[in-house]
Amino acid sequence: MSVQTVDGKQKTTNLDRIGKCAEFKKDTVFNNIAYVVDLDLLRASYRQLNGSKAVGIDGVTKAAYGIKLEDNLQNLLARIRRNAYKPQASRLVEIPKEDGSMRVLAIACCEDKIVQQAVSKILTEIFEPQFLSCSYGYREGINGHEALRALMKYSNQNSNGVTLEIDVRKYFNSIPHINLQSILREKISDKRFLKLVEKLIRAPILVNGKVELNKIGCPVGSIISPILSNIYLHYVIDSWFSEISKTHLKGRATEVRFADDMVFVFQFKEDAEKFYKVLPKRLERYGLKLHEDKSSMIQSGSKAAKEAELRGERLPIYKFLGFTCYWGKSRNGWWRLKFKSRSDRFAGKLKGLRKYLRESLSEETHKTLKRVKKIVVGWMNYHAISDNQRRVSSFIWLCKRALFCWVNRKGGKRKMSWVKFERVLEKINYPSNFKTTSMFAAC
Repeated sequence: MSVQTVDGKQKTTNLDRIGKCAEFKKDTVFNNIAYVVDLDLLRASYRQLNGSKAVGIDGVTKAAYGIKLEDNLQNLLARIRRNAYKPQASRLVEIPKEDGSMRVLAIACCEDKIVQQAVSKILTEIFEPQFLSCSYGYREGINGHEALRALMKYSNQNSNGVTLEIDVRKYFNSIPHINLQSILREKISDKRFLKLVEKLIRAPILVNGKVELNKIGCPVGSIISPILSNIYLHYVIDSWFSEISKTHLKGRATEVRFADDMVFVFQFKEDAEKFYKVLPKRLERYGLKLHEDKSSMIQSGSKAAKEAELRGERLPIYKFLGFTCYWGKSRNGWWRLKFKSRSDRFAGKLKGLRKYLRESLSEETHKTLKRVKKIVVGWMNYHAISDNQRRVSSFIWLCKRALFCWVNRKGGKRKMSWVKFERVLEKINYPSNFKTTSMFAAC
């Protein structure tokens, strides 16, 4: 991070210096980094906050906090420096998951989000150079498409291999604080900074109207949770697997991880069985538990898919990053890994859109159309990948039909014709086609 001076020039910050030290001297243990939390970092962290996000229990929005921004930040920094800063309680919000269960999000107050953002930046600068190439989640310049490309590449390398789909039960809410702090101390010896991290991890939560300390896990929704979760799994899984794949396994063995979604691809079945047997013990050692119902060992590879076809069968499918992964034939007749949007999430997105439209019958037509367009474009940009064009075209069309029904349900003497409706959509540049993102770039 660099900041602009009064004369318009860029100056190097303390955060930049820590990042360069961590990158070029990877064995460095940082013993004095609390000073990096300064006004420049807090100001930059405030600017990066999304002002449209939900507010905490104090009801203070980003805009309201920014009215007296410098005074507020000065006061915040002073409390941090004299160890008097205490996070307010986060309120918990439940949102439904695809399997019918609920995901609990922690909504922090604006000021606490600023501190979380600042600490997250420092931790990222220190630990980013340590992360391995198998980690794709919550990292700058890396996205889910790259994880999918890597998975396709590694899977297609093995003609008769095995794929392990791994799910950790309630990962974010299960991370033991003692283990996490022990891992942090391997790279950071500054007690003041570690104390600040501890305060954020143990920040209180509001449960049934009562304030309770968070005793375990990093709450989903917290700004600091992604980097902490990556740090923990880097030590628990990534580094360990990288080491044993070279010393204890015979064939190729690769990992693709996006946060707590993990897929392991093996050349030989015996290697996969050996790893699958020891993995639960490794997880339990660090306070985690394998979700056996959502984890599985699956035969994969072009040769295995061809043999299954001769038996009148298909290789099992699995799920990763919102897609169903399956083996299908390419245009030239070769078997390879393919992706298509998950049916449950596809249907859930349409259901949510129709519900939103039913609740927006009294809203202005133009504003609602623009909002729906934003939803469709966002979904389309992520799902428009190789082999998934039919699903994307279907989604665009079904959303268009839902909008047409909504417009004509709003009331009025005359119904809108389809031709006129299409002209309205043209004015807001509603997507009629899309660009497909190739999944073969890494092959």
